[in-house]
Amino acid sequence: MTPDRSTTGMRLVGGMQANAREGDISFHAGLFGRLTNEVKATGNPARYVGYESSLGGEDHLRFFGIEVNEIEGVIPAGMVAWDLCDGTWTVSEPKGGRNVVTWREDITWKWLDRPKPGHGGMTGEFTARVPERWGSGKISGWRDFRVSANAYVRPKAAGCEDDVHLVDYDSSWPDQFDEIARRLRAILGGDLTLRVEHYGSTAIPGMPAKPVIDVLVEIPSFEEARKRAIPRLNLKSWEYWWYSHHMIFIRRREFMGRRTHHIHMAPRGHEIWSGLAFRDYLRTHPGEALRYAELKRELASRYREDREGYTIAKGAFVHEVTSKALRLP
Repeated sequence: MTPDRSTTGMRLVGGMQANAREGDISFHAGLFGRLTNEVKATGNPARYVGYESSLGGEDHLRFFGIEVNEIEGVIPAGMVAWDLCDGTWTVSEPKGGRNVVTWREDITWKWLDRPKPGHGGMTGEFTARVPERWGSGKISGWRDFRVSANAYVRPKAAGCEDDVHLVDYDSSWPDQFDEIARRLRAILGGDLTLRVEHYGSTAIPGMPAKPVIDVLVEIPSFEEARKRAIPRLNLKSWEYWWYSHHMIFIRRREFMGRRTHHIHMAPRGHEIWSGLAFRDYLRTHPGEALRYAELKRELASRYREDREGYTIAKGAFVHEVTSKALRLP
């Protein structure tokens, strides 16, 4: 009988990039289709898992893969396999028509969660040495690896419902925020959810928006939040991503259904908190709010199937208004 990988370790097949720059999402975008179409023996649902580690300076080592029970056949070209067990990290690569172990190292788990069967896969963060060839210069000592992605997917299925679709303002949005805020405090605890704010377009009365409630949570530290929040939200209807220098959890109505909530987490003083200044300015300046609503409708039509492009295109307006708001006495 094949052992349950969720309790004995993580076996992942995916892409690895050294000398990566934090925040570059093109690496992940190029792997989604390959992981579900070329990697065999994934579970149903399968799980995307990502890790990142600083190699010094601006260089990062990035891995993004899909969890498998066993590796069938040769690892796809340009990919690697990571096998993470209690105390060992093994990296294999395809060479000469077979899979060859190219790195094996002891690891120390900074934190590790082994859920009960049926409650999501094992997850955790670890420390290990990496070979010098993975960096641009000499690397010595051990490196910390943090979780950068934890999301479930149904292989070969159609994608999630992620088109840009605006709706008119819904007066129930504040109540929806209150409900998720109470739930987060109950699941994560008051000492982790130090402050919970409703922000984004659904927090601005009269503003058309994607029907997704944006929530901003003040946390004591990223390290503590990852250790506690990722295991507790390790569910099929939730996704975790390290994006734009902070933590984001995406909640969907059901597995691979439409998004209902974006939970952003960052400590006090992080740049994302300037979003509250943007929210408050548009709440009290109807002319600027109208200008933003018109821009959003135009961009939603242009970028209907490109959420990232839609967000980037709004950037100049958001920066302009936020700058005005932060200069106010």
